[in-house]
Amino acid sequence: MLSIKAKEAIKTALAFVLVYAIALQSGWMNPYWAAFAVALISLSTLGQSINKGLNRMAGTIPGCIAGVAILSLAPQSRYMFLLLASGWIFFTTYMMLRSKNNAYMWNVAGFVCLIITLAGSGSSENLFEHAVYRTVETAMGIVVYTLVNVFLWPQTNAGAIKKAAGALVATQAERFRATRAAMVDGSVMEQPLELRTQEVKQLQQYTLALQAEGSESYEVKEFRHLWERLYGLSTAVMESLDRWQTGFSELARIDVNAALPDLQSFFDELEERFAQTQRLLAGSPPGHEQRVMPLDISLDIGDTALHGLAHLDRAALAVAKNELEKLAALTAEMIACARGLAGEPVDTRVPELIPPAGTNSRGWNLPVFDLDYLRGALFAVTTLVVTFFIWVFFDPPGHAGWYQFGATAAMAVAGMQQMRATMLVKPFAVAMALGIAVYVLIMPQLSGFAELGLLLFICMFINRYFFSGLAQLAGSIGIINMIAIQNQQTYNFAAMANSLLFTVVALVFIFAMSYMLRSPRPEKAILHLLRRFFRSAEFLIARVALEPGNTPSLLERWKTAFYRYELVTLPAKIAAWGKAINHKLFPNNSPQQVAALVTSLQTLVYRMEELLEADDRPQAESLARAMSEDARSWRSGIESIFGRWSSSPETEPVAGLQERLSRWLTRLEKQVGEVLEQVDTQTLGDRDGENFFRLLGGVRGVSEAAVAYAGVAATIDWEELHEEVFQ
Repeated sequence: MLSIKAKEAIKTALAFVLVYAIALQSGWMNPYWAAFAVALISLSTLGQSINKGLNRMAGTIPGCIAGVAILSLAPQSRYMFLLLASGWIFFTTYMMLRSKNNAYMWNVAGFVCLIITLAGSGSSENLFEHAVYRTVETAMGIVVYTLVNVFLWPQTNAGAIKKAAGALVATQAERFRATRAAMVDGSVMEQPLELRTQEVKQLQQYTLALQAEGSESYEVKEFRHLWERLYGLSTAVMESLDRWQTGFSELARIDVNAALPDLQSFFDELEERFAQTQRLLAGSPPGHEQRVMPLDISLDIGDTALHGLAHLDRAALAVAKNELEKLAALTAEMIACARGLAGEPVDTRVPELIPPAGTNSRGWNLPVFDLDYLRGALFAVTTLVVTFFIWVFFDPPGHAGWYQFGATAAMAVAGMQQMRATMLVKPFAVAMALGIAVYVLIMPQLSGFAELGLLLFICMFINRYFFSGLAQLAGSIGIINMIAIQNQQTYNFAAMANSLLFTVVALVFIFAMSYMLRSPRPEKAILHLLRRFFRSAEFLIARVALEPGNTPSLLERWKTAFYRYELVTLPAKIAAWGKAINHKLFPNNSPQQVAALVTSLQTLVYRMEELLEADDRPQAESLARAMSEDARSWRSGIESIFGRWSSSPETEPVAGLQERLSRWLTRLEKQVGEVLEQVDTQTLGDRDGENFFRLLGGVRGVSEAAVAYAGVAATIDWEELHEEVFQ
């Protein structure tokens, strides 16, 4: 009985042989174009392969059109040609980095343009012919592999999306129960980090399952908008659980059961909603004792308990209440979405979800760009320009390959910025050296396509069966490039040896190029990103109004949106770079310490978001104006702290920081009490009064999150990270 791995290797090798047979028999130009399509779209299931094949086709067509357009606009001007090609590579690289679902499509659109501009530069007829053959042969490779996959041991994705969605909701329900127990009973959460990590992985699996099964299932495609809506709701639930969980320290002095008398029934309803969503996704109809529609629930703060609370504790309670109400709204929408997926008649219009973190809802805004994506696109363009001049003015071994391969590899490195480009050298060098051996020792002995087909089958089977990941990719490229099959087969050992030498030198050169923009060393990247994080926090704190009557301009709204985007996205980037650190070279900074640092940054992000969201809402004007002086004092102090961290993330002793922030909060608490004695109590009952307490809760949350970061930062050996270490 053949294993799944062996079956997949046989299918890929068979499709590989068939596309060469068709292309050679038809006399098509460059048969290896179809072979590349087979090698690069072959994945473990039919749906994944179809999805990647469609992305490759969708990228090939605009790439060919762009190549034709560039050569048509600049047939005789090398600098205009370079300018247009650079613009296209910059655009496609940025879109590749930005896109979650179509990154491969943009990658293909970029490097195919380079291939067409290079291959079809002889004449307009030659240009058009290359563009057509590239498109047709890519389509042929996709069709052949798909047919082989359909008729020979098909591995489908049927049911994958339901399985992924059910597992995700089950994990979120488990997280909710653990968080509930920790809040109500004060119990220690079991495996909080493991549950959070599992939830993130399941969200990624959900996306992959939707792409794969959506490519082969009409039913999934028909309800795709609901599956995407469920993904958005699940992501929002995860963030809501994060914010709720990280706010427990602010509720330590509060009896939440007394302050929120309806809390237990509220939690029971939320737990039932998670269970109902799981049943609907599993296809189990509710029994007689089970409800179909969620109950309307709300949280009211008990007046008796409220009078005994300090004002900042009351503010923390208002923040927690707001987060729980968000969670209730999200779970109600999840049930409605799951009912729609189960075929029940519900309103399928996508509702206005909570705006994504990092956005500003005050009117129209200019687009916000990601600096790291721009850096990656700039790296690809810089590499393209330099390698173009190397080709034109020096023409070393590899010749035009410097222009084509250099930018293509740079796009790949830009998409994996945490991976050192030198890691590509060994697998590519070995794969291409083995390809040369086949080219020299075996190819000249063959006398017909039967023998050639057997050789191709064996080579691809070995590559697919025994290797994976980067080694498999390098093996595919080595087989296709170094065997170099054409209808009129010729042999040139010097050309192949030069190709091997060029590939190794070009990859080393691209690694050197990465230092021109910024050090690719993970520890230096983390320090740089931390400084950016606190620059963003400093700017946003400076823009918090803390009093009514502030109307920002379009430019101010754009800057605020940009820095909020930076603040929200940087912790994940720091986490990614942290995983790339070689901790053998930095023994005093363990992976757990780096993870704790990222967690403290994420907590600070949540508290900043709560403060900014409360600042966006209308406040009780009399309260806000009376508090403005003390609020500005707090803001000035926290802004100066973030300013110091933006230049040196470690320079703030935790004891001194905690003392200063405690002093500011004590003054705020006292001032709130004095102001409330002079304000009509009816003011506190309306929505504006509640928003004011949410603003105070945000102030307290940011203060405590800053102290928590300083405590974690004190455990990091910053001097070790600053050291220049040879890697």
